[in-house]
Amino acid sequence: MVMLLKNINKTGCSEWVLRNSLYWMSAWSHWQLDEDADRWIVSFGKNSDEVEFEFERLLNDYKLRERLQRQTEQVRTSIIENVLKSIDARLAQ
Repeated sequence: MVMLLKNINKTGCSEWVLRNSLYWMSAWSHWQLDEDADRWIVSFGKNSDEVEFEFERLLNDYKLRERLQRQTEQVRTSIIENVLKSIDARLAQ
């Protein structure tokens, strides 16, 4: 059986991005994740253009999500703090 093997540099892809992408890849193919010091090594049981395209699409999607989370973290934290302060003020009355 010919498997699709993907080597992904760890500096270009976080574990969070990779594992979220692989979660959704289970619908397309079984997979195995290994690693060495510098890279993630993903083996897919199915070698097809569709599997490779979907994996790349998911990696791109989760990289964008991760970047947006980082960029909006301070705003989200501020909103949460303000909501909690408002709840505390109402409960103190």
